[in-house]
Amino acid sequence: WTGVLGTEVLGIWLKYSQLNDVNATDTSFEHNTIATGNDFGLVKLFRFPSVKKGANFKKYVGHSAHVTNVRFTADKHHLVTLGGGDHAIFQWRFIPDGQEAQAGAGEEEEVETAVVGGATVVSDSEVSDSEISDVSPVDSDVEGQQEKSYDRAVYREDIQLLKEKLRSKEQEVGVEGKKAGLVEGKKAGQVEGKKAGQGEESTSFKDEVPPNSLSLQFVHGYRGYDCRNNLYYTKNGEIVYHIAAVGIVYNKISHKQRFYLLHTDDILCLAIHPSQDCVATGQIGRDPSIHIWDANSMQTLSILKGEHSRGVCAVDFSADGKKLASVGLDDDHSIVMWNWSKGEKLATTRGHKDKIFMIKWDPHSQDQLVTVGVKHIKFWTQAGGGFTSKRGIFGKVEKIDTMLCVVFGTTGGVVFSGGADGKVYQWSKSALATTVDAHKGPVYVLGSIEKGYLSGGKDGLVVLWDEQFKNRLKSYQIVSSGLVEGSIKLFADLPPIKSVVLGETHFLVGTKNSEVVEIDKNGPIRVLIQGHMEGEVWGLATHPDKHICATVSDDKTLRIWDLKTHKMVAVRELGKEGRSVGYSPVGNILAVGMLDGSFSVLDSDTLKELATFHHRKAEISDIKFSPNGKYLAVASHNDLVDLYNILTQKRVGICKGASSYITHVDWEENGKLLQINTGDREVLYFEAPRGKQQYITSKDAEHLSWSRWTCVLGGSCVGIWPAYSDVTDINAACLSRDSQVIATGDDFGFVKLLKYPSKGKHAKYKQYVGHSAHVTNVRFTHDDTTLVSTGGGDLSVMVWSHSKDGTQKSDTLDYISDDSNTDSEEEGGYDSDVERDKQRDYTIKTYSNPIRDGIGGTKPHLQEAKPVSGEKKPAVSRNTTTTSIVACSQTSVGVKDLALEYIFGYRGFDTHQNLLYTADGSIIWHAAGAGIVFDPLTKKQSFYLEHNDDIICLAVCSGPTLSHVVATGQIGKSAIIHVWDYHTKETLSILHGAHPVGVGALDFSSSGKFLLSVGVDQKHSIVVWRWAEGYKVAQATGSRHVIFVAKFRPESETKFVTCGFKHVKFWTLAGMQLIGRRGVIPKSMQADLHTMLSVSFASDDITFTGSVSGDVFVWKGGILSRIVPCAHSGPVFSMYTCSEDGLVVTAGKERNKESYSGAVKVWDTGMTRFKGYSLGVFSPACVRSVCRTKGKVLIGTEKGEVLEVDEKDGSIQALIRGHMEGELWGLATSPTDDQVFVSASDDCTVRLWDIASKTLLRLQKLDQSIRSADFSPDGSLVAVGMTNGEFVLLLTKDFSIVAKKRDRSKTIQAIRFSPLLEGKFSLAVGSDDAAVDIYSISPTYAVMRIGYCRDIPSFVTHMDWSTDGKYIQVSTGVYEKLICDVSSGKVVVDTSVISRIVWSSWTSVLGNEIIGIWPHNADKADINTAHLCNSGTAVATGDDFGTVKLFSHFPIPDKYEESRSYYGHSAHVTNVKFTHDDQHLISAGGDDSCIFVWKCLV
Repeated sequence: WTGVLGTEVLGIWLKYSQLNDVNATDTSFEHNTIATGNDFGLVKLFRFPSVKKGANFKKYVGHSAHVTNVRFTADKHHLVTLGGGDHAIFQWRFIPDGQEAQAGAGEEEEVETAVVGGATVVSDSEVSDSEISDVSPVDSDVEGQQEKSYDRAVYREDIQLLKEKLRSKEQEVGVEGKKAGLVEGKKAGQVEGKKAGQGEESTSFKDEVPPNSLSLQFVHGYRGYDCRNNLYYTKNGEIVYHIAAVGIVYNKISHKQRFYLLHTDDILCLAIHPSQDCVATGQIGRDPSIHIWDANSMQTLSILKGEHSRGVCAVDFSADGKKLASVGLDDDHSIVMWNWSKGEKLATTRGHKDKIFMIKWDPHSQDQLVTVGVKHIKFWTQAGGGFTSKRGIFGKVEKIDTMLCVVFGTTGGVVFSGGADGKVYQWSKSALATTVDAHKGPVYVLGSIEKGYLSGGKDGLVVLWDEQFKNRLKSYQIVSSGLVEGSIKLFADLPPIKSVVLGETHFLVGTKNSEVVEIDKNGPIRVLIQGHMEGEVWGLATHPDKHICATVSDDKTLRIWDLKTHKMVAVRELGKEGRSVGYSPVGNILAVGMLDGSFSVLDSDTLKELATFHHRKAEISDIKFSPNGKYLAVASHNDLVDLYNILTQKRVGICKGASSYITHVDWEENGKLLQINTGDREVLYFEAPRGKQQYITSKDAEHLSWSRWTCVLGGSCVGIWPAYSDVTDINAACLSRDSQVIATGDDFGFVKLLKYPSKGKHAKYKQYVGHSAHVTNVRFTHDDTTLVSTGGGDLSVMVWSHSKDGTQKSDTLDYISDDSNTDSEEEGGYDSDVERDKQRDYTIKTYSNPIRDGIGGTKPHLQEAKPVSGEKKPAVSRNTTTTSIVACSQTSVGVKDLALEYIFGYRGFDTHQNLLYTADGSIIWHAAGAGIVFDPLTKKQSFYLEHNDDIICLAVCSGPTLSHVVATGQIGKSAIIHVWDYHTKETLSILHGAHPVGVGALDFSSSGKFLLSVGVDQKHSIVVWRWAEGYKVAQATGSRHVIFVAKFRPESETKFVTCGFKHVKFWTLAGMQLIGRRGVIPKSMQADLHTMLSVSFASDDITFTGSVSGDVFVWKGGILSRIVPCAHSGPVFSMYTCSEDGLVVTAGKERNKESYSGAVKVWDTGMTRFKGYSLGVFSPACVRSVCRTKGKVLIGTEKGEVLEVDEKDGSIQALIRGHMEGELWGLATSPTDDQVFVSASDDCTVRLWDIASKTLLRLQKLDQSIRSADFSPDGSLVAVGMTNGEFVLLLTKDFSIVAKKRDRSKTIQAIRFSPLLEGKFSLAVGSDDAAVDIYSISPTYAVMRIGYCRDIPSFVTHMDWSTDGKYIQVSTGVYEKLICDVSSGKVVVDTSVISRIVWSSWTSVLGNEIIGIWPHNADKADINTAHLCNSGTAVATGDDFGTVKLFSHFPIPDKYEESRSYYGHSAHVTNVKFTHDDQHLISAGGDDSCIFVWKCLV
């Protein structure tokens, strides 16, 4: 039979398909088999005949597409197939049914295995036309697990995104975002226009974090209903398991628990390391994580993320413990193999379309795994970065069934799996060998012991098997009759077994009923842990005078818990899902509300039912007794509250008027009034007992006293609603008995504490984690010593100890919110420098934006030249065809190249700790876009110039083999980190793509392997890099407020600290994830967290942080241990710990003269004693960086100074001086001294510099920002123009002020002396008033205006005098150049006159003579400055791209002429000037405030 059509071969065609894609068939009649080839490259085997469409098949891959023919050989031992497009002939060995086991050994078996395992997939029986008898019975529990979905609409990890969206929305509309579900109009008893009980926000309300705190004491519950193999003994005999988002280590002797609380959602799986001292847990999540943590210290060892979605359902360690395998909940149930300690993915593959229940590592191999799941078992082998797999072959031994668990045999190649049909399947390699009837119902768990195996099933039996898994050695029944005396009672006999493991003398068993049971090998049973079963837990009530609580759940049980002994003391089956519960005022009666609308009244001691009522059809969401116990309020989702008289057992009133379902109800303390909350965010009031609605204003409501407050809406609890509450709800609230604090539970799994009343929006809070999602209820006990919370879907009941003074007695740490309406309030005092740093916005300093304001017109290179017609025309640059003449010096020096020689500048105005000694004694800092290496012996500088924008942070590696390595980070739209060798200036690595605005802090780990970076973006993102390889190891959001500094602990590769605005955070690198913990301030310290500016370290896990107040905070392991008060009188901007002796150096800003003597302090290792050093003539100073080595202290100040102090005598030396923050524009070189130049800046200073000695000669501080400067032709005077329109004359010899004049009100951008004529000179002053004023200067320095230039169209940018002093060349902001007659002030338009003018200098950027300096890309940036050298052979320019360019000739009449470019300035080169002898070029940086000295090469 070779045909593809006919009744006999209908089965080779897919059901419901019209495709005609089967190209060929051939049949082996003796084996009842037909082979097919199709257009998809598949070879398939079917039964023959196959008369029903969609028959079962085996498919084999190898051909790429279009299998055109198939033929069996004559002996039927082989099948030959042809590939159409792939031109291949395949020869397959044909193995008839029943012969797999006898396929032979050795080489022959390997061939068979390769074909079947590597190339075959058995068709899914669910889409085949098989007989019903071929399908195993479906167990309801197994089916439930197959179908269970863990998808969430919103995950806890979405909170940050929700906050960011809300902030963006608020910024767009200019007002704070409104909460979801805002009720329009005025509802009864509701505050008009308010949602969620927002009420009127009090303007005088002081938002504070409550002093109270919670500490998790005990968690009732064990996740057994949908998990398995998640319960183990640790090395020291404790028990580890999980519930909700908590990993629990339980001590059965002390009946106490310790908690791992860093998961953010439900933990679904758990595995223990072969050493039994560390644990792996996997969770649900949008990007779910796997945490590996130490079971003794509860510290995180590694976090693995980024490879799974929805959740991680199975994990297992390799036999050597170095690797971890995980399975995800994505559609393909992806399998990932990890090197967990490094956080690296080793291999990954798609697991299976159907759910995988378990993954198990072969103890005999480091690269082989087995997975089991819905109707499959697969055998995996790692192959490089992927896996090869073989699907288990059931053959004729047994029908295909769902496999639930797996264990390896004692010999290689033997595997046992537990099936949904109650059998244990034994596999030899990938083929099923035999089965054993093990349990009645599914086999949920298998385990290996020293001489045999364990199994547990749905039948409630734990069975001990021999080494061959054939004979039962012993069976253990989980029944109440087997309990030891004094044990907690079982909820039910023979609960399904979900986990079993053998200890030294006991079996540890986890059941589906959320119980942890321990069985002695001799038979006695002890119940250790109990919890609610599957179904949401909503109802919670605490006893009015005892430490007990009651809970009800959808598991149809009422449970009573002792909050002192942490045991379940009673349980009653309700027969219905319970949703609410309440105690009577004296505690003798319990009322339980059901999901179906009924409720019951029970005796609280015996739990015997006293009465039952069923008046409603929807859920009873809340149920409360009146304070006198006479009435019972029953709130339902029928939008009603029914009132019952307990004594008469009659309904006496109905509260009507709600527009939505009732969520909460509370009684007024006299029992005469009720307040209710609804699903439509209403707050309504009703009078008891009849239920008449009362209309009460929010102001009047504030004067009412309530028996208990459990409502989530109302004017006194506005602040409990978070900013992102348009997505999530507050499910529950409870006011403490002393009315000082309110606890809440929300849909993100958070339990929070807030001060009461909480009237301000988004109030500050303390937050506690543990629940995975949907905290459904919270209640304080009668004495406020304990808070109980319930988790909806996580089934847990958590018991928290409540401390009113904030003292902690456990590992539970407060998370203090950073979102409130008072975040801007500064603790520790206000400081202008700190405030400026907090508000600094680097996004406005984007690369290459024009620095001048108000520029208009068409740029010269874009202007069209017009033909000359007539003799007279405006002498505007774009229309002038004549070439100007410039006077040149007699000595011709052809400047052909530039070499950077020196930089006057240090960036100290917005940086921290960026000035450091190197191992060889050199000094490194940065300025502009340059990394500077300074040799203190030769006084020479060398430079790293590969950055293209401002460098704002620096780090030097201290690793023994990498001490030559430096990292620098810059600002920019795509901020870049450069790692370079400071000896060779060679780039070692470039890191980018992590920080969108800039890099604000850097530090190397102790060995130098890792580099830490912090961005200046809104998230202040934190990244740890493997810089040598160029990839991110881990990334996290730092803070929405500024982070000033980040430092690794000097002895650590994984621990670092960040400091910023009200921020100290202690971080750990765990694998490829970062874990941050806020610094904890114990209540006993009576201190507030200040803004922290600096950090240093000492041994024994001690951390010092310098604060804005001048105090130094001392932390021990992340907890504040003491404060060094008034370490400085102002902010402590810098701290440094010397590695040689451990001494600590601190420095900052001293606020009073008395403290100037201690501007820099060297402390002992404990910061108890210090020696102070004065900065002498450099006081007062704000110190931004300190470093110490070999008896010297290196100091960087906010003023741009680099100083060095000798520790012995306190002498101080200035190594470098520079301008302070502010744009630097004014620049001029002396006409008489080749080594001297002057600069002037927005920092209000004029400075005289010497090139030869590389020193600052003189400095004069003025009262206004300065924008221009020039020397008189004899060099005796310096003139400077200021932003207020004033200009000043200073004597060069001593910088004394000899004259001031102000005739204009706007900035003077250009000021130029005329040439010296007959012993006299004039001064031209060009301003933003579109004016050029001419002044005469007498021998006594009297200044008189003698004229001005008319008809200037815009502000003046540059000016040049003619050699005879009769004309001025004026460049303007509209890109027009004018020639003005000095005597008349008129614009010269006669080209014949213009052509005869000889200019004494050329600084204009306009004109045909120099049009070639304008580049192609100048449409968004300007050429700010140009200068023709004195020999007239070269022109230098500076532009908004931060580039200094050199053109080797003049004039430059052709557009886009070639030039040499020089880098180092970050952006906006505002001025360039050649020295008088053309040996040097000086350039000024606008925003970078730096002066560059370039050596001119001929």
